[in-house]
Amino acid sequence: MRTRGSPLFFLCLASTQHHRTAHGLSLLNRTRLLSGLASSISRQRVAALFSSESMTMGDDGDHDGKSLSWRSLLEISIAKSRKIRGSNYVQISTVEDGEPRCRTVVFRGFQKLPSDHSLSNECDSLPTTMKMCTDLRSKKVTQHKEQPIAEMVWWFPKTSEQYRIRGMLILVGGGGGGDDSSSDDNDKVLAIARKELWGNLSDPARESFLSTIVPGEAYVEEEAPQMIPTGGRDEDGKPVPVPENFLLMFLDPTNVDYLRLTG
Repeated sequence: MRTRGSPLFFLCLASTQHHRTAHGLSLLNRTRLLSGLASSISRQRVAALFSSESMTMGDDGDHDGKSLSWRSLLEISIAKSRKIRGSNYVQISTVEDGEPRCRTVVFRGFQKLPSDHSLSNECDSLPTTMKMCTDLRSKKVTQHKEQPIAEMVWWFPKTSEQYRIRGMLILVGGGGGGDDSSSDDNDKVLAIARKELWGNLSDPARESFLSTIVPGEAYVEEEAPQMIPTGGRDEDGKPVPVPENFLLMFLDPTNVDYLRLTG
């Protein structure tokens, strides 16, 4: 077992290097990073290496047999698929009444935070806090109250790689969806990050947050069409103020499962 970073991280790296058939596919190079102390999952961090004994990529992969952290390996996967439309779409699964609820969201990069911030964490000098956004009115916000731990699945078709990343969802804005410890509305650093993300959204994305249409509910045609600022911009062409229902959403990783499919 190897650890990297803060002494709070105690990770078990178990791997199998084998072939098996499932739906006509051969599964290769499966490596699982399991955190110890699962009961303390809210502030554990993943900062471990794929050591040479836990993953060999030289024979049938593209990483020249190097030992890579999960974060460095993910960086390579992102770079190789950058030109593929939709390569930044990921699936996030939450829980409602003990049952999974999954949807596709847009991954919007890793959030760089000050080193003294409570959410700051790096692996190989790369930030690990994963950034997305959501609507305060969406069902995932109430599901977050029930169970703040979520899992992301990220599939890269060009390299046939899958990452399953589990961790704590953190909501910023609009009250954060509740009074739980994951609501960080009074954090100035996160408030600035939320405002920056709002400004960086595409015009259609901004418009969607200004609509009265509630995500996940049946659409009812309005008698009078709602007037939404074009592109979510004011008369000077600047983004309108951040609406209360726009939430910055972080996934703070605690477990990573890597799978490469060939055959």
